[in-house]
Parts: sequence; structure tokens; C-alpha cells
Amino acid sequence: MLKTWTLYSIALVSTFIFFLFYKMWVSWYCLIALLALPVLALIAAIIASQTVRFRIDNPTATIKGKPAYIKLTVGGIASAFSFYKIRLISTDKMTGAQDKKVIVICDNGVTKIPLETKHCGAYSYKLSKLKIYDLLGFFHFDLNVNKDIEFLVKPSPEMPGYMPDMFGFKAKNLRKSSKPNSEIYDIRDYQAGDPVKSIHWKMSAKKDKYLVKEPLEEYGGYSRVILQMTDDRDKLDLHLGQILFTSKFFIDHEVPHIIRVIPPDSREVAFNVESNIDLERALHTILNMRIPEEASEDKKTKEEPAEEPVIEEVSGAD
Repeated sequence: MLKTWTLYSIALVSTFIFFLFYKMWVSWYCLIALLALPVLALIAAIIASQTVRFRIDNPTATIKGKPAYIKLTVGGIASAFSFYKIRLISTDKMTGAQDKKVIVICDNGVTKIPLETKHCGAYSYKLSKLKIYDLLGFFHFDLNVNKDIEFLVKPSPEMPGYMPDMFGFKAKNLRKSSKPNSEIYDIRDYQAGDPVKSIHWKMSAKKDKYLVKEPLEEYGGYSRVILQMTDDRDKLDLHLGQILFTSKFFIDHEVPHIIRVIPPDSREVAFNVESNIDLERALHTILNMRIPEEASEDKKTKEEPAEEPVIEEVSGAD
């Protein structure tokens, strides 16, 4: 606006001088038109601010590397005689980094804001005030938008360096069963309240005391998938893709498992996964986790081994 008013003042002074030295109808019309210009601009800005229509279309998630946009559409009666500016604050929730920019909307009232999809993670975008200007930029009016957008960039499945051996993960364990009739059972001493039907009469006669059958059932032990958090975003993206691939592989083979997330210098977080819904919930939480700052580069180089397995699976009972 300051630039517009500066140029207008120079033009007005020049036109007035021209009018003083050339008092003809051309100079008179030029002076009147220049004086009326701010008035017309103010009327256009007022009409545009009173009739403005603002719409935001945005995706909620995408895959890493796939382009995604926030589409802003602005219209109104005086939209052809105005342009718009809106402030955008983007935040990477995994690192806490923020980026502030001002978006100009003047291409027929429609513009696309590219979203960050270079790395996996959760991102928030805040649209605050929409500034409505006349076409020349003399005046502007503010419209409070206050729109918060949450956006997830999910990993694409990446096959790990080795495939899990399903024989080891199909190991069975025993636990108490709610079914009264079971071919698998344990023997224990009779306790008050046990049903008479559960008494093992032959064994009780041999031991000369009441013994009962306690039904058992087989169940698969939980596999554990390890995710080591790191501030190296390229490495973290790769690990997340391998975690996603392995977890889907377990789900397809009906193997319940645990995803263990181990941040540097922080307590680990575990997620029980038995279905795709559980996996989506776990992934949503992981992508919203803050990545702790790691040690200095010299210390990391000294302590970090040359090559570590990305994913570790351990079979066993929960």
C-alpha cells in the first residue's frame, strides 16, 4: 500500500503541475480522473469486502512424494476489481519447524498452495486473515478466516532387507480358555466354587484328592517390530516404509504384533496391532510424534555402527 500511495502522490503532483502550466481541458480531465481514482478504489474495496465468498478445499492425507495442494477460491460482486492476500503458517509437527508466508490470490480468485510431501510426518497449516484489496492496492479490509488444516504424509511400503520367516512367528502359546470343553487342559487342586463337571475323577481317585480340569487354548505369540526414531528424515522415511510393509505382511498372515517406537533419550512407546485399523491408528500417532534432537554429529559418528538392521522381529508371548 505504501508503494501505491507513493506512486499516486508523485502522479498527482505531476498532473497538478501540468494543469497549472497547460490550462486546457485535457489537463483538467487528467486531474479530475486522478482525484477520483482513490474514491472509486475505496468503493470497489468496500463492495468486495461485503460480498466476498471464500472457500478452502484441502486433502487430509497423501503418500510421501505425491503432490498435494490447498485450493483457495475467492469470489464476490467486485472480485474482478480486487485481489486478495492471506497469511499461511505451516508447522512440521515432527521437528517443530515453522514457515510463514503470504499468499496472493489474483488468478481469477483461485490459487493452489503446494503442501510439503518431501518427508513423512504430520503437518498443520493455519490460515489467519484474508486481506481484500482494491485492484490498485489503495485500500484493504480484513476478513478473519482462522482455518486450521491437519495434513498427514504417510510412508509408502518399502520391502525390508530380509523377509520375516513365518514359521517362527506362528509359534503357539497356551492361555486359559473360556470354553468349558477343551481338548487341552491343565490339572489343579479343587477350589470352592469349581463346578462338579470339571472334576477329573480318574486323576482324583489316583491322588486321593479332588482335582479339576482347567481348560486351555492356543494363541499366537506377539511379534515385535522395532522403529528407531532419528532426526535423519531420509532414514526415518525409509524405516517407516519398512515398518508399514512388515506390519501389513503380518496382518495378511493373521499375526498380531507390537510396533515399538524408540526415540533417542526417551521412553519407548508400543502399539498393539491386529488389524489395518490398529495400524492406521498407530501410524497416525507415530507421524504426530516429536523427533528429539540427537547428539552432536561427532558423537553420532563415533557411536553409530556402520550398519544396523532397520527392523527387528522377536517372537514370543505378550
